[in-house]
Amino acid sequence: MKLKNTCIVLGFFGLMISLLSFTNTTVVTESTVDPTEWKNLTVLPKDISKEELKKVMKEYSAALGVKCSYCHAPAAEGDGLDFASDAKKEKEFARHMIVMTRKINVENFNWNNDPNPENINTVTCNMCHKGKASPKK
Repeated sequence: MKLKNTCIVLGFFGLMISLLSFTNTTVVTESTVDPTEWKNLTVLPKDISKEELKKVMKEYSAALGVKCSYCHAPAAEGDGLDFASDAKKEKEFARHMIVMTRKINVENFNWNNDPNPENINTVTCNMCHKGKASPKK
């Protein structure tokens, strides 16, 4: 009986760890970044801090299993990436997907009438993509 209870408890903890590993804990906080520092932010907050922006982008990269160059075009000078450029269609599609997941979260998971519903992250990129650029159909 004790072994059975131990197995149930361990199974429960394993399930919780699995579920929590798919959550997105990004919270946009106040920052001291000058809104003019960022060029061409259309979906993310214009006052997002550099640290928070890097964190969000790393989460997107991990969820889709891609590198920055998947959405961002090469810089005209030939070295690095032009993060402000809209040359790649994948960037616009990513924006569309961000808006879509926010809308799903706000319309379906804002049970407490959160004053910042854009920070609700029940549905995330990783739920469907699971580390792949194109989710299974």
